[in-house]
Amino acid sequence: MQLIIENRDRWSLWLPVLIGAGIGLYFALPVEPALHAAVAPAVLVASALLAMRRHPVAVVCLAGALAVAAGFAAIALRAHLQGTPVVPGRTGIVVVEGRVLTVEARPDQRPRLGLRVARATGLAPPWPREIRLSFDTAATVAGLAPGARIAVQAILLPPPGPALPGAPDHGRALWFGGIGAVGFATAAPIAIDDGAGQGGLAAWRQRMAGRIANAMDRTEGAIAAALMVGIRGGIPEAVEARWRAAGISHILSISGLHIGLAAGVVLFSLRFLLAAAGSVSLRYPVKKWAAAAAILAAGAYTVVAGLDVPAQRSFIMTAIVLVAVIADRLAITLRLVAIAAAVILLLEPESLTAPGFGMSFASVTALVAGFEAVRTPLARWRAQTGLFGRGGLALLGILLSGVLATVATAPFGVAHFGQFSAYGIVANLVAVPWTGFLVMPLIVVAALLMPFGAEGPVLALLGPAIGVIDALAAEIAALPGAQLSVPAMGQGALVLMVLAGLSLCLWRGRLRLSALAFLAAGLGLWAAEIADPPRLLIHEEGRAVATVRDGALVALPPASPRFVIEQWQERLGLGTLAVTARAEACEGRRCRLALPGGGEAVIDTAAEAAEIPCAAVVILTAREAAAPADCPGLVLGPSRLAGRGTLVIDGEGRLSDTAAARGRRPWTPGWWAPVQ
Repeated sequence: MQLIIENRDRWSLWLPVLIGAGIGLYFALPVEPALHAAVAPAVLVASALLAMRRHPVAVVCLAGALAVAAGFAAIALRAHLQGTPVVPGRTGIVVVEGRVLTVEARPDQRPRLGLRVARATGLAPPWPREIRLSFDTAATVAGLAPGARIAVQAILLPPPGPALPGAPDHGRALWFGGIGAVGFATAAPIAIDDGAGQGGLAAWRQRMAGRIANAMDRTEGAIAAALMVGIRGGIPEAVEARWRAAGISHILSISGLHIGLAAGVVLFSLRFLLAAAGSVSLRYPVKKWAAAAAILAAGAYTVVAGLDVPAQRSFIMTAIVLVAVIADRLAITLRLVAIAAAVILLLEPESLTAPGFGMSFASVTALVAGFEAVRTPLARWRAQTGLFGRGGLALLGILLSGVLATVATAPFGVAHFGQFSAYGIVANLVAVPWTGFLVMPLIVVAALLMPFGAEGPVLALLGPAIGVIDALAAEIAALPGAQLSVPAMGQGALVLMVLAGLSLCLWRGRLRLSALAFLAAGLGLWAAEIADPPRLLIHEEGRAVATVRDGALVALPPASPRFVIEQWQERLGLGTLAVTARAEACEGRRCRLALPGGGEAVIDTAAEAAEIPCAAVVILTAREAAAPADCPGLVLGPSRLAGRGTLVIDGEGRLSDTAAARGRRPWTPGWWAPVQ
């Protein structure tokens, strides 16, 4: 306790952590709390804090409690205001009429449209406000742009839940983004009107992306469009794959790096120009003028990027730093990082579980804390050395930045993606400075020239500059072991790892040693999670059934939906996927899968009555039946499969599923299912 008291000047840095704890508590609930019950604790604690304001100990305790209650109330209110309906299950063919919001047409993937729903014939209301549909070929969406009104036949499904119990909930993220259904079109869309003048910002961004891509080579143009207007649809999957393997895929998504670099380019360029005019720089606060202009530039970039949540988070943080510059405060301190995190969590509380939020603040916190620790010796060395020594210190700073950012973000990469880039530090040491000193300045200049149609020469330089990073990614991705697949870390282990990092960065003195306890607990929990891999994985439709055998994910045909199988493989850290040949595993309507440790799983798709085999697990997709009287095996019929998401049977025979882990919440199909 004495160590904590000695660190009382650091207590305020933990306020966003307590806000996050309140948000996490809300997500952990199995049922949705009433709005008044969610908000009441914050009101009561705030009232108690006001009443006890003259008692320092009570103020500290109540301030911490208020932060937790505020986080809980903020996310409950956000969910209440969001409230988009979710389709309760797979539908038949429905006719959806709506206006196109987004168009994603990647060269090697199915094109997707985002629609704002106006009418859904064949679907009982309430209808989702927005849906996302995939199409067979790009030709079916050719000519469609944001703002167009279309009618399309489609089959809708609820947004996908977690791949495994405890895994990140992608469906929840889609729901907070306004999407209540996903699905696929069964026919080409019919254009009702072209939406001229209706597309707004989205249509303008689409036109700009096309203009940029047409002025450059295919790959470089697609990457430039992603960096300038936030549209990544034109980037081939092979390019994204090699950037991921090299550990630099974060550069493709407009985030704090890009908005901060763009603001920095404007800040230093304008300050340099104003300083060159001696009379102006002597009479006026040119640094503050430049900071104000940088805030406007960052805001404009955020709008151009489509006002996505990650871009909004990045703008808020960048703006807070620049406001500190205007107020003559030290630009980047842990206190400012804490303020930015608290503001974002209160305004966009659902971002707590987004990988971008965790990775952004982990890297920034580690960088600020790291350089805070070495600021004094670095300043002393800088004062005592010459030109070459200062250059060496600059290189040392870049190396230290890469190491700190990579180590700080590694737990999030493992938890969310089950992957670790072995050479990510090396790749980022080259790619990030190259992006900051060459690519982003060219993008800023090109953006300024585009209204005049004079961006051509700048884009001609931008293409080769991007090509250097792409070539680097290709070289690193080709190295042996460039991308390591590891079993994904569960949410509990991730929380402990985050607390370890925060204890190291936020506390001072011996209290930092508490990080070792959190680190050991996190690693121990992760090791316990991966020590006993699932014995059998079953998707709710019974079309995806797999087991883990000899370090590979072995699946029965048809191994569909494919994205479910791929998520299982990713979460379990398995580098090999083996889909058993139908001729080898199946006979008629019955397929068999050998399980580790002995026994087998049998999947039977026949609808007519037939003898049930005696097996460790029998999966019936089209009829209900009980296990034979003398058979100890488990029989799963349609009633036990439907709506369960992924069912997992562990080595002890225990059954769990993702639907139960999600609970009955507004982003789950069960919340919107008709009451029987």
